[in-house]
Amino acid sequence: MGNVITISILAVFIGVFIFISFLSKRNAEKSTNDAAEDFVIGGRSMGTVVLLLSMGATYFSTWTLLGSFGAYYREGVWFIGFAVWTIFHAVFIWLFGARIWLAGKRFGFITPGQMVEHYYESKRLRTLVAVIGIFALVPVMLIQVSGGALALDTMTDGAVPYVVGVVITSVMVGVIVLWAGFKGTAWTDTFMGVFFATILICTAIYVCNLAGGFNMFANVAAYKPELLVNNGKPMKMVEIWLGLGFGAWVLPHMWQKFYSAASPEVLGKVAVMTPFWNSWMMAIIPLVIGTAAVIPGIAPGVSKETSDTILPLVFAEHAPILGAFVVAGILAAAISTINSQLLSSASIVAEDVVNSLRSEPLSSTQSTKVTRIVVASLTTLILVLALAPGGAGLLVPIAALGFGLGLQLVPSALGMLHFRFVTEKGAFFGLIGGAGLMVLMAIFKPDIPLGPGFAGFIFNILITLCVSRFTSSVSAKSLENYHDMFDEYMRNNTSSDKKSSLVTTK
Repeated sequence: MGNVITISILAVFIGVFIFISFLSKRNAEKSTNDAAEDFVIGGRSMGTVVLLLSMGATYFSTWTLLGSFGAYYREGVWFIGFAVWTIFHAVFIWLFGARIWLAGKRFGFITPGQMVEHYYESKRLRTLVAVIGIFALVPVMLIQVSGGALALDTMTDGAVPYVVGVVITSVMVGVIVLWAGFKGTAWTDTFMGVFFATILICTAIYVCNLAGGFNMFANVAAYKPELLVNNGKPMKMVEIWLGLGFGAWVLPHMWQKFYSAASPEVLGKVAVMTPFWNSWMMAIIPLVIGTAAVIPGIAPGVSKETSDTILPLVFAEHAPILGAFVVAGILAAAISTINSQLLSSASIVAEDVVNSLRSEPLSSTQSTKVTRIVVASLTTLILVLALAPGGAGLLVPIAALGFGLGLQLVPSALGMLHFRFVTEKGAFFGLIGGAGLMVLMAIFKPDIPLGPGFAGFIFNILITLCVSRFTSSVSAKSLENYHDMFDEYMRNNTSSDKKSSLVTTK
């Protein structure tokens, strides 16, 4: 009977999800923008509330609702330091996002690679950025599908097995992205962000009460006091800060969210509100629930290997019907993250790989069709990877690979946005060196203090600086189109007339 109720609640949730997507699709069809711009970045029309919730929902993934709980259970309170990245990320939205928006609006970009080629005048760098961007997103997309499926399997005690959960999650995401495009993903992100934020708050109160209320941490100390002691690991924390804070803003799906804003002012407001929306939701609540799980009886059957399923274990034991809403929240988190990443990856393949190899550019309608085909193909790939051995591995380590690869894109991006001295050759060889070193370290796992992402990032910067020192600068036209435009905008950002004149040329 309990499984019937759980499945019924999930069916209603899926129905609401589809209905919201239908409304957003109908609204998108009224747009006057060209097809590709509308489908991929929502016609550059996103307002503050929708963009804030959409960005937040993209981060509130299974990494948050499953993986971070498991990390606290395994490693203790030191992990809460990762929340510092939310403050950094807010600063980066303004420092970098506004400039990305300006260039995107002026020249009509819809992918990061288009901006890279236009600035550096380099097709090879555009292709390299596109390939690494896609490889960075694949592991992050994978954990959404595997995490949601694990939650369904655990909550229903196998009535909805992992394989079925993978298929359900993959099909839902693929269909909705194919159907409704960016606006569909943004509005469903908004709904799901509010939904699982509510689930998180109610869950934290419920679990805290089960664990002894105000005596919860005293009870945790009685069973595993080492969890409440900061045991260091500063280099590992720096790796997390860099990957999530400094690497995340340059990942393709976030870059395209910057393009989608209605104005730089929208991004400024989002930057101010981001830490309040992200930090306490992603740090404090998982800390409470993850550490409480060490108390016997809170999450029966939990172990280091199963710690990514703490939430489903808690509710399967104590409140199965309420647990159905929790699993719906986990699915919401998974879908709200993967949908924008899937759309972004597909648009990159269409625009930065397929289009760049053609003698004649794709039309806007053709580009949209190719993007849809790639969405279907990538959905199938993620489904296959999730079903492969190891596809349901620990969520935090898998996600770290994606964010580490994203970190390698930062030096070339900063060359376009802030540092005139970065050359095409410096950016190209720095990216190859950083990504290559990271992959080698991930494979061979050397016993050194630096993690793969951090080590690759440092190596990337060194190569970029050295090669840029001895190679030709980007063209004067690129410096004028980008750095001079940014400087003028920042000087005159209180004058709406001057400001608008900078961003009307395509």
